[in-house]
Amino acid sequence: MEGGIFRFFLQFMHYATLPCVMALVCVVIFVAGDRKGGKAMMLSLSVAAGLNTLLKVLFRVPRPWIMHAESAPFLAEGGFSFPCLHTQVIAAVLCSFALIFGKRQSRYLSAAVICITAAVRVMSGVQSAGDVLAGIAAGILCAVFVYLFRYSGNAVVYRLTGGIVFMMGIAAAFFFDDPWGAGSALTVFVLDLLEPIFAKADGRRICFGKLYGAVFAIGIYAGIYIFLPFLIEWLITPLWPGQILIVFLLTLFPSLLPLLSIF
Repeated sequence: MEGGIFRFFLQFMHYATLPCVMALVCVVIFVAGDRKGGKAMMLSLSVAAGLNTLLKVLFRVPRPWIMHAESAPFLAEGGFSFPCLHTQVIAAVLCSFALIFGKRQSRYLSAAVICITAAVRVMSGVQSAGDVLAGIAAGILCAVFVYLFRYSGNAVVYRLTGGIVFMMGIAAAFFFDDPWGAGSALTVFVLDLLEPIFAKADGRRICFGKLYGAVFAIGIYAGIYIFLPFLIEWLITPLWPGQILIVFLLTLFPSLLPLLSIF
């Protein structure tokens, strides 16, 4: 029984720290919390996801168990191991959250979740301590990079940051089949363009409260995540342009919910 609960916890942490779940966290923050903060968190996710793919291909470190396949853990994953995607993504998003909101509780909570994620990855046997520590370090650097440049107050630097992140995401998608960097960065760009409309909608959100918005955003996100890939594959292609489109629509559509208060 205890082993079953522990295995369930490992699986839960494995799926809860994937880019798709972290993107949902960013969307909910954007819809129900803070638009500027939500966009910064999503941009941190974008740079972390794109950079992780490039670093893995650069270092080409195999999984710890790859030379002894008979000892593969039950959460065995393919691909390269260094740095850890899960710790890099969650460190980027939660460190960005702590920097933006700046409260002591947010810093403690973020640090605790990051440490738990790292421990789970090592204990499950899918990655080494070096993998997860490198992922945490890279994720923190991503969050600090976005925070410094996005909040610099310089419009040129602001746009340049987004452009760098998007191009990194395009490289990861085109060469290595990972669309999360490019798709979520594109969503941040569109949300920036729509900011005047969001500001206009702010005074009319009585009929569309933040809690309702968060609930609907989660539902729409889940629906798109389940059904949209089939539609994209049927209409376009399962290759990288279609995958970027899926991530873009997946993160953009739920974020548009506050605009309903205009109508």
